Amino acid sequence: MTMSKALAWIRKSRGSDDDIGLEEQREVVTRLAHELADEVEMFDLGVHTGFSSLTRDDDSDVIDQNEDVLDVVEQLRSGEYDYLVAFDDRRICRDGYLTIITYACKQGDVEISYVADVAEDELTHDMHRLFERVTKQEEIRKAKSALQRRRENGYDEGRPKWGTTYDADGKYLVPDPETFPDALTAIEMAESDEPEYSYRDIVERTSIESVGTLKNILDRRDWYRELAIEHGKL
Repeated sequence: MTMSKALAWIRKSRGSDDDIGLEEQREVVTRLAHELADEVEMFDLGVHTGFSSLTRDDDSDVIDQNEDVLDVVEQLRSGEYDYLVAFDDRRICRDGYLTIITYACKQGDVEISYVADVAEDELTHDMHRLFERVTKQEEIRKAKSALQRRRENGYDEGRPKWGTTYDADGKYLVPDPETFPDALTAIEMAESDEPEYSYRDIVERTSIESVGTLKNILDRRDWYRELAIEHGKL
């Protein structure tokens, strides 16, 4: 049986009167972490700024320049933990870098839990919007990378052309046994002089859904013939 694992994140800002004390954090955060997971590791930053280089020009002491923080964020991203536990979101970070940590947790399927109630204030909503934007940008980046790899390997890409499907490895287009014969039939009918067939006749006598789809097939007739020859259909 796999043991669940939680990371208890402890931090207090320097000279901030509204911060909960470190000892109290260590007690209540660790208690919640033990309630959630079988194994608990403490990540104790002690007194440390909660701001990052996103909002501070002097980056000598900011949280995202701390090597231990960067290592932990990578561990969260890689799924090393099942839970990230803190007293509240401000104990983790006090600016937009929290979004990066949150996204790392999403990538690693890590659940974030707080001891205190975290209000859905304006900053939180702004961070949610930033998180959504970062997530979308990451999805776009991955899609572009995958497309580039397909092109470099000479694989087909995009939505399958009518009458075709991708092979078992998802690399190349191959004839769809159910619909590809109708593509060849449509080409043959369109080129017939006797009898002559209109586009509407061809659509009605095949499984091709529309005249627009038929035109696309006819525009690519040489490609369809080459595919048919390659797979022994002609």
